[in-house]
Amino acid sequence: MNLRPLTVARIGVYTAAAVAVMSIWLGQRAGASLDYALLRGVFVFVVFTALGFGAEAILTVDWQRPEQPASAPPAADSAHDEQV
Repeated sequence: MNLRPLTVARIGVYTAAAVAVMSIWLGQRAGASLDYALLRGVFVFVVFTALGFGAEAILTVDWQRPEQPASAPPAADSAHDEQV
């Protein structure tokens, strides 16, 4: 799988924000106080964000940078060899 760096983490943060807002909304609908619903939303956001970054780390554990092309060795200067 060839993804841009932090793609999975970015999706995880967006998902965490959506789930946290949904958690706050559902808490309010269930009759929870606002401070409790916000606290629960922050907790859910932190947990889902950690899961997103963890998934990013697991998926990119064996990622390696492409090897740089080997540069040609410097050409020997015949004029420099004669002076020595």
